[in-house]
Amino acid sequence: MIDEKTETNSGWQAPHEREDFTVRDERAPWGRWIVGLLFLAIVIAGALWLASKVVVPKDLPAVEKAQTEPEEKAPKIGADAAAWVKALEKDTLEGYREYLAAFPKGKHADDAQAEIDAYDNKAWATAEKRNTLSGYEDYLEAWPEGLHASKARERIAEIKAAAEARAKDAAERAALDKTHWEAAARENTIESYSRYLTQQPTGQYVTQAQERINQIKADQASAAAIAADTAAWEAAKTANRVDSYQQYMTSYPQGAYVPQALAAIEQLRPAAGRAFRDCDVCPEMVSLPSGTASLGAGDNEKDARPNEKPQRPVTFADMFAIGVKEVTFAEYNACVSAGGCSGQPRDNGWGGGNRPVINVSWDDALKYAGWLSQKTGKPYALPSEAQWEYAARAGDSTPIVGGSLAALCAFANGASQESGLKWANTACTDPAVDRTLPTGMLGANKFGVKDMIGNVAEWTQDCNTLNLRDAPTDGSADSRGSCNQRVVRGGSWFSGPADLRYAARLMQRRGDSNDFTGFRVIRKAGP
Repeated sequence: MIDEKTETNSGWQAPHEREDFTVRDERAPWGRWIVGLLFLAIVIAGALWLASKVVVPKDLPAVEKAQTEPEEKAPKIGADAAAWVKALEKDTLEGYREYLAAFPKGKHADDAQAEIDAYDNKAWATAEKRNTLSGYEDYLEAWPEGLHASKARERIAEIKAAAEARAKDAAERAALDKTHWEAAARENTIESYSRYLTQQPTGQYVTQAQERINQIKADQASAAAIAADTAAWEAAKTANRVDSYQQYMTSYPQGAYVPQALAAIEQLRPAAGRAFRDCDVCPEMVSLPSGTASLGAGDNEKDARPNEKPQRPVTFADMFAIGVKEVTFAEYNACVSAGGCSGQPRDNGWGGGNRPVINVSWDDALKYAGWLSQKTGKPYALPSEAQWEYAARAGDSTPIVGGSLAALCAFANGASQESGLKWANTACTDPAVDRTLPTGMLGANKFGVKDMIGNVAEWTQDCNTLNLRDAPTDGSADSRGSCNQRVVRGGSWFSGPADLRYAARLMQRRGDSNDFTGFRVIRKAGP
């Protein structure tokens, strides 16, 4: 039988599988007992081992407790381990803190503390990453006694100190900003606001400063436009020509003075009775209508002289303008001041200003007309005899203005009864008696012209001729005869009725000057 068993690994087969079914297992019964005993021993040993692991409850009876006393230390080691296992299973800060609270000196206390420290360090890393006051405060709130608590407090102190410093600096900068702004606003110029923007590029008032700059620029542009408009208008007005006003309106179609320019253009267009001035110191002029008039003394005119005849028709095809009044001292003095006229004429102590200029020769009058032409660009001149008489008559065909000696007083300052002169007009009383009156005090004729008769005699362009035969009939001056003598017309404050007639002609040498002779000027009417 032993031989059969030992051959199990070399092809041994169970008896019932062999071809010889007569063979039987002849092992002894005691072998089976040995195997059974071995199995029983193993079971008993396992039971004893399990019994050693059982924790005896605290409330066991004294006898049972006594029986288990030899195994008392084993349960304590098991509680530590169980708490640690529980902490590991939870794997949270609270779990590790619970273990450490239960087993401050436990087997795994260092491990638990290491896990807690890891959470602490992680919280600190988060606080440092945030690097803010609230971040460090959050760390301290969670870890008041943490590994980094002192450092967190230092960071909090630093941040607060920095914040206080920033607040102080901000307050100082705000105060300086305000100081700079107030200085700029007081000056209120582009330069002051630009300086503020340089000083405070991020200041509180940057927007306002830029707005102020823009507004000042806009105001300056507007002021410059207004000034340019005004300057252009003044230039046009000084020139006082149609083309100058048209140029103004072309340059400034929306200008402030367009209505005045249109009115000035209309004023300059030929129109009878239209008065104008070509400059502020120029005499006032009035446009006379074109037409034909009988000039010179009629055959039956009382007091007529041979050189005033024959009466003939004179046609004025073109309009012309003549001074509304005689040239005054003030107007003449402007020429003297400008260097156009030489010497200040004497006023005889009567006063200058608006009185007609006296003590001027024909040459002086000619220089004045030339100065006006140069100043205004207009063709000023002394009137011809025909122009003068045409303006004086204003359509009147009678010998004397007003038609009678009494009516003459309203239009002419001549010798009156107060003068005591034998040729005086006794129908008149004279407020001046022995001198001129300021111009324009007496009535105007139908053309709007004043003082044509009386006050001062007036120089004309014409040369001295014996009569008016063959005199020009187109209104131009007569250049025949003795041109060293020139014709004066109209009589003066010293004249009687015979010399205050429309047709009266008197002669003076061109270089003579006296206190009863002055002049007025003419120019072509219109632009």
